[in-house]
Amino acid sequence: MPNKLLLSRFTPKTLHNRLGQDVELHLCHQPFHGRDLLFILAPRQASSFVGKNAEPFAFQLREHLALDPSQMDLIEVRESQGQIQLFRWRFEWVGHSPVTSRAEEVTSPSQRKHLLQWVAEEESAAGLG
Repeated sequence: MPNKLLLSRFTPKTLHNRLGQDVELHLCHQPFHGRDLLFILAPRQASSFVGKNAEPFAFQLREHLALDPSQMDLIEVRESQGQIQLFRWRFEWVGHSPVTSRAEEVTSPSQRKHLLQWVAEEESAAGLG
């Protein structure tokens, strides 16, 4: 069953892109078993937007939330035509600064289910209540 994104779980957050310009992202911070899951949503932006700015965003979020980089998971949420895609961003850190990044789409059904529980609900459950 498709999932419906729960926008109410996201908070608008202004960050600076790689050019120093203010941009608005939507953030959902979920501490979980000693780790910090940071879900980011970039509405009305190209799919490459987070990729071009991943390091500056990770640095600013780590600073703002005072997180340990080794315990921080950055998950990009993309919604297009009713489909939700999740991308896990991995960083190589030098001290508290990310120097390289790479993303991989979360395709494992069990990982998707685990991550989506924080930011989405099944369509069949959306109308209940």
